[in-house]
Amino acid sequence: MVRYTAEISYNGSMFHGWQRQSGLTSVQGVLEDGLSFLNGKHVDVIGAGRTDAGVHARGQVCSFGISRKWDSRELMLALNSKLPDGVTVMRLTQVRPDFHARYDAVSREYMYFIWNRNAIYPHLAPFTCWLKGGGYDWSLAAEACKYLKGEHDFRNFCHRGNKNGSTVRTLHSVRLQKSGSLIRLHLRGSGFLTNMVRIIVGNLELVAKKERDPEWINELFKPEYDRRDGGRTFPPAGLFLWKINYDPSPWD
Repeated sequence: MVRYTAEISYNGSMFHGWQRQSGLTSVQGVLEDGLSFLNGKHVDVIGAGRTDAGVHARGQVCSFGISRKWDSRELMLALNSKLPDGVTVMRLTQVRPDFHARYDAVSREYMYFIWNRNAIYPHLAPFTCWLKGGGYDWSLAAEACKYLKGEHDFRNFCHRGNKNGSTVRTLHSVRLQKSGSLIRLHLRGSGFLTNMVRIIVGNLELVAKKERDPEWINELFKPEYDRRDGGRTFPPAGLFLWKINYDPSPWD
């Protein structure tokens, strides 16, 4: 068995999330179908992280084993020829036999894109969250980001299904930048909970609308805090799994 890893980019609006599901088109499912065809028998594909339906990926990473050794470039081209529109293998390489896309990752990066203007370019609409109107002070939201950094219990920033296990996570970097009408939120952390980034954006929106002070973010980490008093869960269209980091990098 020869092991490989691949970096995958996909348009999440065309799939029912990453994870394979019976009767539904998923990214993991089409990758396993393509590789199984090339391998002559079933191939299990392991992703570095799961994305929900509608969430995109610039740099998802997966690992898998196949029966014989391929030239990495030839395997990438062959696999891409078997994949549907909306998903592409961007790079692929052979790795050590015990490499695991999920457990070997040292950090993950997400980006969320907001378009804040009364009109939007049509080709941006599928990949951003469109907020109409004014009244937003995104510099206040950028200031609030500093309170999200570090190790915290993010139990009030996740889907209730995540609360059976540990909800403690570490965010190494949280940065919000505005360029014209485009707002970009970049987060890098040890791991992320279900809906965590989208709920963070919802809370930052309240700060940008001046309904909360930047320091209010600290209140969200208190156990007595009621999630219902926080911001909404933003839609998936603006969210990208941006990058998976490894040390050492398999691409070196």
